[in-house]
Amino acid sequence: MPPYRVVIHGLPHFCTKLERLLQCEGWDVRYHACQSLGNMAALARDLSRADLAYTWGGRVSLGKFLQAARWFGVRSLVMLWSGSDIFYGQEQVTAGQMHPWIATKTHWAVSPWIANEARALGLKCEFVQASFVEPVATVAPLPEKFAVLCYVPNREKAALYGWEEITAVARSMPDVEFRVVGLLNGETLDAPANVKLGAWAKDLGPHIRQATVVWRPVRHDGLSFMVLESLAEGRHVIYSYPFVGCVQAVTADAARREIERLLTLHRGGRLGVNAAGIEAIAREFTPSIVRANLLRRWEEIILAGRSARDRGVGARASGKAAEQASR
Repeated sequence: MPPYRVVIHGLPHFCTKLERLLQCEGWDVRYHACQSLGNMAALARDLSRADLAYTWGGRVSLGKFLQAARWFGVRSLVMLWSGSDIFYGQEQVTAGQMHPWIATKTHWAVSPWIANEARALGLKCEFVQASFVEPVATVAPLPEKFAVLCYVPNREKAALYGWEEITAVARSMPDVEFRVVGLLNGETLDAPANVKLGAWAKDLGPHIRQATVVWRPVRHDGLSFMVLESLAEGRHVIYSYPFVGCVQAVTADAARREIERLLTLHRGGRLGVNAAGIEAIAREFTPSIVRANLLRRWEEIILAGRSARDRGVGARASGKAAEQASR
């Protein structure tokens, strides 16, 4: 048989990684950024012969990519809801913009809580593990200096990423260094003296390895790659959501108590790397595990679509034969 043909679409950072991950024998997986007429022509060509279209990011109305997929008759479509797309979906559902064709397609989510939010939109959605990080061959020991690492991209989104909680806890623990990375375009924030601000970095690995604790007090999230990378590096992670290898903290007070507990262990020389986090990544989030799971699930969906198509063709043929016999 020829390879299964899959066209992926969505957030470029994730789609380019996914395209590289899934290229293997029996599969032709392609991503087009649509930044030029040539890209768009290639996308149209590949959609016209695709067995499956896969979007990293969900929506309930027909955008250009979904309109094209529908026009070309792509039977199998999988939408992966990933985070802020839920907000747009909620707005469109409230406005009565849910398209019935989209509602009949396969909907996945990057985390259990995003799956719950997508189901609240009226979609049949399930959590399917689709995020992956490379395991760390040699995990570095925790640094001698205790430090807490956080992420904030800019002033506009500071509240979403828990800036108020970060500064409140930092002021209550003046002897602990808090480091914030991610700030774009030279932006800065008003911060206590023990909060060190840093710019966005393509590779967070060095920042993570220099931290003891990674704290992500977000108000809404899909599934943070920073969290996954921190677990792979054996760092202790405090997260707003319940997640394997992490400690959940939904308030600043809860996060402060966990940081104080870890600090006490550190000062007593009894704090090691986060072994549970390392094990969780090795068990569920390595590229090979995610590749095998996604390709298996995709194949099931493609074959089910072909079976439904064949049944439809058979039913139409039987109907025509019966009509001719009755004449």
